[in-house]
Formats: sequence, C-alpha cells, structure tokens
Amino acid sequence: MDFSELMRRIQEEAQPPVVVGRLPCPDLAMETLLDDLTQSHAWLARELKEPLLELWVNDDSVFVNPDLQDPIVIVDYANLFAFAAMDPVVDLESLRGVHTVT
Repeated sequence: MDFSELMRRIQEEAQPPVVVGRLPCPDLAMETLLDDLTQSHAWLARELKEPLLELWVNDDSVFVNPDLQDPIVIVDYANLFAFAAMDPVVDLESLRGVHTVT
C-alpha cells in the first residue's frame, strides 16, 4: 500500500474520524495524525493500524534512539505506545524491519 492510500483510508475509516493534514504545516502531519488518533482513542482496523505504526517503529529517531529532550519527540514516543496498546493491540517489536508502506 502506498503512503497516500494509507492516509486516505485512515481518514475514511478511523472511528471517531480524524482529518489527515488539518494543519497548514505539513512537516508535522504524521505527528498530528498520531496525536489525534491517540487522544480520541480512535479505533482503526489492524490492516491500517499496523502499517501506520510500522512507519513510526522503523524511524530510529523516534523508536530506537529518541531525543527525549525534544518536546515533539516526547509526545510522539508516548503516543506511539499508547496507540499501539489500544484495541486492536499491536506488538510494536513485531513491526521492526517491516516495510509494507511505500
């Protein structure tokens, strides 16, 4: 699945709905999306949730070696684990090295 298709499907299928790219700053689009999903306790089908979390888990600056002095990274890191723990629960370690999103 390509990245734009993943984002489109997340926007259409998340419950409660989220708005992908709602901020004028595209640099924080992924951070905003993850925060929105986490804060709203959104349900997302496993077939969409795993590829989304895979993007985060395979970003070493967030998952492996996070800069815990950077406030955005702190929020991202917390949201990553919180969202993974929501139903359906996803084992983040199982996504390491997986690259299904292009």
